[in-house]
Amino acid sequence: MPHSSSDDPTPVWYLIGTLAVGGAERTLVDLVSRLDDRFDPIIWTIAEPGPLAETVPEDVPIRSLGAQSKADIRSPIQFIQEIRRERPPLLQSFLFFDNTLTRLAGLASPETTVITGVRAVPDDRPRHREWVDRVTLRFSDAIVSNSEAGAEWITSRGAPPDRVSVIHNGRDVDRYDQPVPDGYRNRLGLSEGPVVGTVGRLIPRKGHHDLIAAWPSIRAYSDSAQLVLVGDGPEYNQLREQANRLGYGDSVHLLGRRNDIPELLALFDVFAFPSYFEGLPGALLEAMCAELPIVTTPVDGCSELIEDSIHGTHVPVGDTGALAQAIVQYLADSALAGEHAAAAHERAVASFSLETMVKNFEELYDSLTKL
Repeated sequence: MPHSSSDDPTPVWYLIGTLAVGGAERTLVDLVSRLDDRFDPIIWTIAEPGPLAETVPEDVPIRSLGAQSKADIRSPIQFIQEIRRERPPLLQSFLFFDNTLTRLAGLASPETTVITGVRAVPDDRPRHREWVDRVTLRFSDAIVSNSEAGAEWITSRGAPPDRVSVIHNGRDVDRYDQPVPDGYRNRLGLSEGPVVGTVGRLIPRKGHHDLIAAWPSIRAYSDSAQLVLVGDGPEYNQLREQANRLGYGDSVHLLGRRNDIPELLALFDVFAFPSYFEGLPGALLEAMCAELPIVTTPVDGCSELIEDSIHGTHVPVGDTGALAQAIVQYLADSALAGEHAAAAHERAVASFSLETMVKNFEELYDSLTKL
C-alpha cells in the first residue's frame, strides 16, 4: 500500500524490459542514481536485469519478472498482480513493450499515476505496434518525451497536449573530460593515424553501413585513418563483411560493447553519427560532452542537439559522399573542428546536464503527486 505518512519518501516504480546497454536504460540508471531522498525508486525488469544492473546503486532494489520471451504472459500477469497489491503512487516506463504493460497495469490500481515515454520518432513502425499504441495511449496519465519532435509525434497520435512534457536526456559532463590512457591505442589494436568513431547499437537505422561505405573516400584523404565502431547488435557480422569486401578490414575496428566510453571518446578525432531516425541520442550527447567535432544527420533528436555549422555538420540521410566529405573537412581543418567541438561542449553544459534532467523529473513527480 502507499506510504501513509507525508514525511515518507514517495515510491516510484520503473518498468523496463532489461537493463541492457542503451539510451533509455542509461537514462534510467542515471535518474535513480541521482534522485532526491523525497523519492524511493524501485526498478522492475521484464526479462533478466541485464549488464547495467551492476551500475545501479545498492540501495535501489531491482526486481526481475524473469520473462523468457515476449510471448511469456506469466510475467505481465505477475506485474499486474504486484501493482494491484502494492499500489505505488508513480509508475514509469520508457519503451514500447514497457509502456504497453505499464498502461495495462495501471488499470489494476487507479491510485497509481502512469507515466510512459517517447524515446524516438520511428519512420516505419509495424502496424500492430501502431494499433496497440493508439488503443492504450489513453491509459497514460503523463507522457514524457526526450525530444520536442517526440512530443509533437505522440500528440499527433491522440495524446492530450496537457499530458505531454519534454525532458531532455542529460549526462554527467565532467565524466567525459578524460585523457587518453597510456598505451590505450595499442591495447585496442589501433595503428597510428586519425580516429573516426561512433557509438551505438549495431542496427540498420544507426547508419553504420553508410559510414563503412564512405570509408574508402576518407582513406583516400588519409591512408592512416582508423574507423572505430563501438557497440553490439545484429549487424556485427554484416558490417565486418562489408569492411572486408571493400578491402579496409584492417582499418575498421568493431569493438563491441564497452564500459570505457569516456576514454574511447578521448581517442576520437571526429565523431560520426549518420542515423536514420532518433529520439534524443545519448551517444551524440556524450560526444558533445567530450568536445568532439560531430558529423550527423538532421533527423529528429540529432537536429535538436546539433545546429548545422555551429555545433557540428549535418549531412543528408544515406548520402555517403556528403558523409565522407564532412568527415574529411574536419580532419583537414583543425581550427573548424575545434570551433564546432567547443560550441557543442558549451551547449551540452548549458542545456543537457544530468542535474537538469533529474531536476525536471523530480518537478514532474512533485506536480503529479499533488494532483
